[in-house]
Amino acid sequence: MPGTELTPERRSDLVRNLTVAGWLLLGGPIGFIAFQLDRVRRVGEQPFASVWDQRIEVLSFLMLPPNLTALAPTVFVAAAATWLAGSHRDPWVSTLLKVVAGLAITFAVIGVVSIVSITARDDAATFDTDSVLLRIGGIAMAAGLAVICRAADRHST
Repeated sequence: MPGTELTPERRSDLVRNLTVAGWLLLGGPIGFIAFQLDRVRRVGEQPFASVWDQRIEVLSFLMLPPNLTALAPTVFVAAAATWLAGSHRDPWVSTLLKVVAGLAITFAVIGVVSIVSITARDDAATFDTDSVLLRIGGIAMAAGLAVICRAADRHST
């Protein structure tokens, strides 16, 4: 359609707007992380699990698939802005992509630690298969988000 070509000026405006939107969208996951960290801080002694087991459990809620969807829009916007910027990225775009990739990787690591905690805590008779499978799904989703970030970084330079 005439007048809708992606001229250098329009590309620059689009990258700038996507970058701003990405940083604003990052507020959702950051707020959720802060909420979960506050919950982790308030965990107390319980008869059924140690304080650290409970803290890991509460923190692992960050990386469950439904909760990872809070990070997904930011990843997609950051990847699109990075791809559109190409080799002419400003520090705001690069930093946004690194932050969201770092969060995705951190969430995957939290998932692994949570699975280790579950397997160490449970015996064979009471093994919590559902919790482990849900966390494996979260690890896969977090890894996928990190791969999107890596692909955008590698293929836009």
